[in-house]
Amino acid sequence: MRLSLLIFAIVLAPALHASDYVADSACASCHEAKYASYQGVGMAQSMRRPRADVLIEDFRNARFFHKASRSWFEMVWKDGRLLFRRWQIDGGGRRINEIEQQVDWVVGSGHRSRVYLYRTPSGGLFQLPVAWYSQERAWGMAPGYDRADHDGLTRSVRRECLFCHDAYPDVAADTHWSPQRFPAAMPEGTGCQRCHGPGAKHVDAAAAGEAYAAVRAAIINPARLPPALRDAVCFQCHLQPAVAMIGPRRFERGDFSFRPGEALSDYMLHVDIDEPGRPREQRFEINHHAYRLRQSLCYIKGGITCSTCHDPHQPLKKDPRLANIVATCLGCHKRHTASNDCVRCHMPSRRAQDVVHVVMTDHKIQRRPPANLTAPLAEHESTIDRVEFLDRATAPEGTLGAVYKAVAILRATPLDPDAADFLSKHLDATPSIVPRLDLIAAQLQQRRFAAALASIGAIGVTDPRVRSWRGTALMGTGSTAEGIADLRAATEADPEVPEFQLNYGEALHRTGHDPEALPPLTRAIDLRPNLVAALLLRAEVFAALGREADAVADRRRALAIDPKK
Repeated sequence: MRLSLLIFAIVLAPALHASDYVADSACASCHEAKYASYQGVGMAQSMRRPRADVLIEDFRNARFFHKASRSWFEMVWKDGRLLFRRWQIDGGGRRINEIEQQVDWVVGSGHRSRVYLYRTPSGGLFQLPVAWYSQERAWGMAPGYDRADHDGLTRSVRRECLFCHDAYPDVAADTHWSPQRFPAAMPEGTGCQRCHGPGAKHVDAAAAGEAYAAVRAAIINPARLPPALRDAVCFQCHLQPAVAMIGPRRFERGDFSFRPGEALSDYMLHVDIDEPGRPREQRFEINHHAYRLRQSLCYIKGGITCSTCHDPHQPLKKDPRLANIVATCLGCHKRHTASNDCVRCHMPSRRAQDVVHVVMTDHKIQRRPPANLTAPLAEHESTIDRVEFLDRATAPEGTLGAVYKAVAILRATPLDPDAADFLSKHLDATPSIVPRLDLIAAQLQQRRFAAALASIGAIGVTDPRVRSWRGTALMGTGSTAEGIADLRAATEADPEVPEFQLNYGEALHRTGHDPEALPPLTRAIDLRPNLVAALLLRAEVFAALGREADAVADRRRALAIDPKK
């Protein structure tokens, strides 16, 4: 079945219209107290530029050694800039593989932890390998980095990761397979309109002096929504069953397209997993607030929800609802001790298995929670036995549901041949191009080039990414001239994607066209200076051209970014 370009255009429609939104400061003109108190809430502090007034870290003790990767790390606040540094020590005691990178974004409120991002000229965002842990008041390896083979400076931050830390960045297209490009200027934190919806009509109605009912109808108040839609406002970010496998957005939805007032299942399909030796009721991750709450009888029976105990406009220490939580409990339960601390016994603090330096409240309300919940944990990599939808009643049924699950599996484990084979046989369940792109990407990573060409032939070359993929597949099947032509065309259609430049340069180098390979490889490095593969390939090209000093410089630069290479 050949898809039309119309379907592809619908998939890549913009996620938002800037004219529908206002600056959050506009809300303060009528809601001054709420706006002011919200600035102290973690959600408002979830992503910030590094400035002296927002930094809480201890820079007097900001150097540490990571034994597994044999690397020293340091964070420095200097001349109004936050700098990351990493180096190793050779046998003679000299520093080697040394690198410094300016931090562009601080992610996390700092109530428990913070991580740090930097932006490349192509618009890509990447995470640095260190974190600040507020409870320990110490620096350490960021979650997932406490291992010898960690990602270093090359872990890409995707839109679906940033969704819950930022408001609405001005991204032109934001489906899963759109290039991961972010503007230099973005909002700081999650603003009012993430929970209340686009505010332009509301502000305009208020400014025009329209009737109170009309002003009120022009904005979403989550408290007035039916329970499922009210909870969806919180669950859009605070419901994450498993960090090891993120559920896919609906194929027709963009990453930033959720709007308050709609069903969460119309936007994305959460999946849950089974891990060997770890029953679901024992799994506890840092973003398990809603996942664990939903397992509580107090929630299941309709007694409480997020806003029962939390006022989202108030910092935790000043939240009157949280301070009065005992009264909430006594609305259904009789007091059985003299203590007023229901939470300490029935929602105890627990160490998160995915962020092992953090202890936080377990939101599963239990009569008798297990003991020793804050004991130290080592990082572990999840092994997934089974994948299923979290909410089966709202998930697609039959073959379409299985296609969504196969997509979730391939995005987490692209080398899974069974998921790719299943997807290739059942794409007729949906007209969307998105799972077809997932299949092609997996086939290329599995080096099944002929199969990838067949999959591309079924949809046609619809955009520069597909053209680049076809060029790679053609090169893999020996059709060199046609492959190089496609790879070159992709760079011409979108010259700002470093991977397109890398693939084109590699094809030219592998076919002996080294002088022609230098410009695209250099362009790839200019766009993404941390692209180690491009540096190593350009070193090979320099060596082939007799420019050994330049080759050595590129190899050293690659090692500074990733000493494992």
